[in-house]
Amino acid sequence: MSFIEGYAIGLGMIIFVGPVFFLLLNSSFQSGTAAGAAVALGIIVSDIVCVGLCYYGLSSFINLEDNQFWVGVIGSIIVFILGVNYLIKKAKITTEVSINTRGLQTFFIKGFSVNFFNPFVFVVWIGIFNYGQQQYPETQSLSVFLTAVLLGILTTDLLKVFLSGKVKRFISVQRLTTFFRITGIILILFSIRLLYLVW
Repeated sequence: MSFIEGYAIGLGMIIFVGPVFFLLLNSSFQSGTAAGAAVALGIIVSDIVCVGLCYYGLSSFINLEDNQFWVGVIGSIIVFILGVNYLIKKAKITTEVSINTRGLQTFFIKGFSVNFFNPFVFVVWIGIFNYGQQQYPETQSLSVFLTAVLLGILTTDLLKVFLSGKVKRFISVQRLTTFFRITGIILILFSIRLLYLVW
């Protein structure tokens, strides 16, 4: 029961549209499935770190206003830089190509950083963790619940990567350029909103 509920919650996370959503899609469109999967892996690893922080009682540290402020500032800077990058980036349609280890590491770090330095991610995980503790007070059941949530999130992220790979053949350079510009503007607006909320 704990696994089913946790997995359903993880799948439900697909409704959240934030900076990582656009990073995931753009990486898949521009550099292929491997790049998108690397971003998804970075996202899920950062989520695992968030769960670990909650599990070991460090959520109170994140809840401190000063700490939230600096996490928010760092996150807004990272998202702003990504937004500017997409505004000036030249679009190109590529077939599935092999990416070296360093290239995949870069996409992994992008996914990890954008997700981890978003204080709202911590808020969501603190809420999920507290809910899990109430519903499943036993350590084993709680672990199963949290693992299932993570698997659900990973499933939705990989699904986005897979679907973006399927529709890429129908996208022209002009349309991709427009999508990049829209993404850049949205990410910059996200960064400004994030900075405003933590100020």
